[in-house]
Amino acid sequence: MANYGENEAQRKFWNEAPGQSWVKHDGVMNLRLGNISDILFDRLKGTPAFNVLDIGCGTGSTSIRLAKTLTQGALVTGIDISKPMLEKAREKATELANVSFVAADAQTYQFEPGKFDAAISRFGVMFFEDPPKAFENLRSAMKPGSQLTFVCWAPYDENEFFSVPLKTVLDFIPSQYELIANAPGPLAFSDKNYLLGILQSSGFSNSHIEAVKTTVDTTDAPEEDAALLMQIGFGARAVREAELDQKRTDELFQLFLANSKVRQRDGIIKYAATVYIVTATA
Repeated sequence: MANYGENEAQRKFWNEAPGQSWVKHDGVMNLRLGNISDILFDRLKGTPAFNVLDIGCGTGSTSIRLAKTLTQGALVTGIDISKPMLEKAREKATELANVSFVAADAQTYQFEPGKFDAAISRFGVMFFEDPPKAFENLRSAMKPGSQLTFVCWAPYDENEFFSVPLKTVLDFIPSQYELIANAPGPLAFSDKNYLLGILQSSGFSNSHIEAVKTTVDTTDAPEEDAALLMQIGFGARAVREAELDQKRTDELFQLFLANSKVRQRDGIIKYAATVYIVTATA
């Protein structure tokens, strides 16, 4: 049985319909996050590592890319709370002997002390129920002096991939939808001071946060883009909570579609984005 630790709400989320949606849209989402993945891996260049942990690895794209770029013989371990996403990861990594995956909550999983000489994450560290405890546990799994490097989202207003769909829904169905500061979720670490405090309290040193502006891009047709945004992200959550009938759902889709069409230029739909590249020493 997988060890999901104390994070029951996130376990439920990532193992049921929302997590399964990410599996279904794995290919298109990795393309959309391509610019951000490139930024993360650019920062990893020259990092000496032979045993690396990929935190919240999801469907394994970053773990696989890491395994292909590290020194020959290096090992990559991906850990995630979502069994459906890890099933997809294992399927994608069948030909890579140096990649393995663990189904567990990294907040409570009993890692071998000092096992990893580096740890990375692309949007996989923002979902802990108790972030200081989680990062303390992760630090204990890393060799003293090794580097943690991860990417997380900057504030909501700087990320159109979140704000545009959610505003579309809330304009259509006014509600009391609330984004709770620092709550587990994509924007949990959008407050720099809060994030720095967590890293410091969990024993990391030399913490640094770099804000990087980029875009979330897709070559999907506007119809495909609109359909995706009604299934993944803040707008999708608001759609689910509204429990619309089919007629109202179709009307809302047309608004999403209009947004997608307006954004398309030369076959590419772009959403402005800002991410934090975070580094710290274990």
